[in-house]
Amino acid sequence: MFQGIKNLLPQSIQRAGITRQIGANLILHKYEQAAREILGKEISRQTKAMYLKNNILSVACLSSLIMQELQYREKEIIEQINKNMGANIVKKLNYLN
Repeated sequence: MFQGIKNLLPQSIQRAGITRQIGANLILHKYEQAAREILGKEISRQTKAMYLKNNILSVACLSSLIMQELQYREKEIIEQINKNMGANIVKKLNYLN
């Protein structure tokens, strides 16, 4: 009997043991979306979400000025990411400069 890919994909991901990695990658993508909306296109291009560890999202910034803007808008960005994920996953941003 045939099953839809919608049903097979989550099972395959779970069997492969990569659920956490896919979730972390999705959060990186949600950061990019939130940054574009909140910071604007030009500023968001100067940041890059690198990795998620212990509910802390590490973000690289091209300059200290961009880092300060990101710190100023941190709460807003975290709320947007968590809202889009449907769970409070990201608790804090860590800045890499």
